Amino acid sequence: MTPDAPEAAHYVAERLLLTVREDLGRADVKASILLSGAVAVPALALGRGVPSEASGAATALLAAGAALWAVGTLLLLAVILPRTGTVRSVPGPTYYADVLRDTDLEALRRATAEAGADRVSWLLTQFQDVSVILSAKYRWLRRSMVLLGAGLLLAFLSALVS
Repeated sequence: MTPDAPEAAHYVAERLLLTVREDLGRADVKASILLSGAVAVPALALGRGVPSEASGAATALLAAGAALWAVGTLLLLAVILPRTGTVRSVPGPTYYADVLRDTDLEALRRATAEAGADRVSWLLTQFQDVSVILSAKYRWLRRSMVLLGAGLLLAFLSALVS
């Protein structure tokens, strides 16, 4: 290992963590914008009123589309809700929920000192935590988009059928 290897590893770990945190922010922004639209579209559509001459098939398609749209909107909420769990296998304080598990200040001080002794491992542990959160956010975002798209398609079909 060259003398610069620890510095290089620290640099890479910091960059990885920074990149995934930036992606986390982008996922939240995407979900927030989509949530605004997902709430606004039904309000605009209902402002025109429900056509009373709609056929039974059109009403069924519209109801199914509305249900899919509602579930998709709820999934967008799941994207922006804060996460408090972790799947990491390495102990150490990396975010606020770690303090909630162990309120003993001396234990927290020891854990902090241990984390500081190996800064690269500590950064990689955070990277692991944040990556799991980011993966969940994008999974819910994709599912939400599928449901919103399907709901929109059914609503469009109901307009064609009626």
